[in-house]
Amino acid sequence: MNRNEKGWFGGIAVLAVVLLLLLLGSCGDDCEEAASTPKATVTVTAAPSPAGSQVGKSVDSALERARQTGLRVVVHDASDRDETPGGDWTVCFEEATLSKVDFAAVPDGAPCPKEEGQRIPWPKMPNVKGIAYAKAVEKLADAVDEVAIEGAYEDEPAYDANNEVGDYANWKVCFQSVKPGTALEHEPDVTLHAVENADVCPSSKGLYKDPTNDPEYVDPEPAEPDYVDPGDGWSEGGGSGGDSGSNEEDYYPGEKGGCPPGGCYNPCPPGGCR
Repeated sequence: MNRNEKGWFGGIAVLAVVLLLLLLGSCGDDCEEAASTPKATVTVTAAPSPAGSQVGKSVDSALERARQTGLRVVVHDASDRDETPGGDWTVCFEEATLSKVDFAAVPDGAPCPKEEGQRIPWPKMPNVKGIAYAKAVEKLADAVDEVAIEGAYEDEPAYDANNEVGDYANWKVCFQSVKPGTALEHEPDVTLHAVENADVCPSSKGLYKDPTNDPEYVDPEPAEPDYVDPGDGWSEGGGSGGDSGSNEEDYYPGEKGGCPPGGCYNPCPPGGCR
């Protein structure tokens, strides 16, 4: 090794010592503790951010949120119908892993089953006959869309919808468009036929409170009296006479005794006078 090489390596050694002294001076008392602490190896992996709960939201909204996080998404029917969910369906259940989220949904407006795979618990149509229209609207509020009222009589018009107050609030329900006990799927519209509270319900729909208001009403024809010929008479011999009130000689007892029909000395022939 020549003089130049020795000088170059000597400079490197001096520089290394200086750097070492600077490092020791900067850590102070923590150097010994840091030297004695075992080093941990940390592995960083790319994991998707959680999508958050999407229960109660539409399928379209849940899909968009899940895909933003990089998750793979699966959607299926939450009920026992095994139908293909639409974008407006509502998420009832979800199951998520680090790579996938599975949504179980029901049609828009349908209640979620208690457990996945069970029947949709649609509400049943109650019997609202005989109660006030306002009470019926209140009773059906969470189960149907629109509750309309119409007159039970054809000539007694009425119209209102979803109103618990107003002119028809106390009208009495006579008929309902949906039978009691029917499953109210997808919140159908219901029409109630009613009368004023003090009136009597008709026996069936389509009747008129005043029958003469019926376009097909026909005045009944008066009954014709029995026609009697005033010249018609009766005699014992089978003949006829113009006098309906015969004298006593016409009705005396015969040779064999007894009286003719109608009694003895009866001024009228058998069957009464005409």
